[in-house]
Amino acid sequence: MSRTVTIGIDGRSLAGSPTGVGRYVANLVAAMSSMNPEVRLRLLLAAAPQAGARPGLAGVETRVLRTPLVDNVFTWNHLRLPVHLMTRPVDLFHGTFYTLPAFCPAPAVVTIHDITFHLHPEWYTRKARIAFNGFAASSARKARHILTVSECSRRDIIKAYGVPASKVTAVPLAPDPSFGPAQEPAHLAEVRKRYRLGEEYLLHVGSITPRRNLGRLLEAFASVRRRAPHLTLVLAGSVEPPSPPIEAAIGRSGLSGSVRVAGYVRAEDLPALYGGAAAVVCPSLYEGFGLPVLEAMASGIPVLASSTSCFPEVAGDAALLVDPTSTEAIAEGLWSVLSDVALRGRLREKGLARAAEFTWERAARGTLAVYQRALSDEAPRRAGETA
Repeated sequence: MSRTVTIGIDGRSLAGSPTGVGRYVANLVAAMSSMNPEVRLRLLLAAAPQAGARPGLAGVETRVLRTPLVDNVFTWNHLRLPVHLMTRPVDLFHGTFYTLPAFCPAPAVVTIHDITFHLHPEWYTRKARIAFNGFAASSARKARHILTVSECSRRDIIKAYGVPASKVTAVPLAPDPSFGPAQEPAHLAEVRKRYRLGEEYLLHVGSITPRRNLGRLLEAFASVRRRAPHLTLVLAGSVEPPSPPIEAAIGRSGLSGSVRVAGYVRAEDLPALYGGAAAVVCPSLYEGFGLPVLEAMASGIPVLASSTSCFPEVAGDAALLVDPTSTEAIAEGLWSVLSDVALRGRLREKGLARAAEFTWERAARGTLAVYQRALSDEAPRRAGETA
């Protein structure tokens, strides 16, 4: 870039209790912030960040945009954000959470992490389908460029939205630097006690939604537990509609007392939660990336994951991949990971090497290259419409 440019970045996913998208925004912005002095980043927030929230964001300009009268995600994205972009112009706006404002007064790129809501609308509430599907499709058309997180998602977006392949770039995610095989023993013990994790546990990380395939996981775990009665399954993540509370399914599977529903886990506890697990299981029917796979690998923990969607691309041969539609395959895979010492050792070593290939510096370079490409696009645009 031959001149200093200002990039506005949607940081609303950092508010409250950040999950995968929040970690994406925080790590990406932190990595980009010191990479190119000609790029100024302005992180636009819906609420003030929590105290001590990310040291890597300390030097980044932040703006908390309050929405008068009606304060919700819709009014923030489609009312407050455009007003800010008109009064405090940026050279480029990056919508990091699937959508752009209906009226976007700046050239824009958008990150569409996946289009599960389009491929499997039955997994979403009617409100969520409207909020994501319609606005994501229009955002894909309006954006100068579309970022996504895997080649799997890239192919799905191109096919579903009919956009040119040259307009969509896959920039893979990476594990947070806090994940590693060496965790402080005292913290491991404290987290194990606080979350009541048991002597030996399997771990699933992710919100409880239909795509996570937890019904089959519970059935498979019930089968495995007959051979390992001391084993616990820990579900780390909040229940999201339209999923009902998970406790009823646990009871029907005869697993009351053997499954620990941990709910949302604080970011500072996640490394220890991974570090103490016997294995991490990701049996999702569909994911755009599946960040817990890399987080577990970076922690030196063996992984069992689905053989579909993005998982072969992300995990390579460093995880045991099984058919997520087969309860028997999930159960057999879990028992193999638990009982085969040689397999566990191979998965640990391959997982550490695989996770090291994915870095936020790599993601930052890829994202900055997309910014540069979008800024060099001189196609004419009408007011409120990006080319």
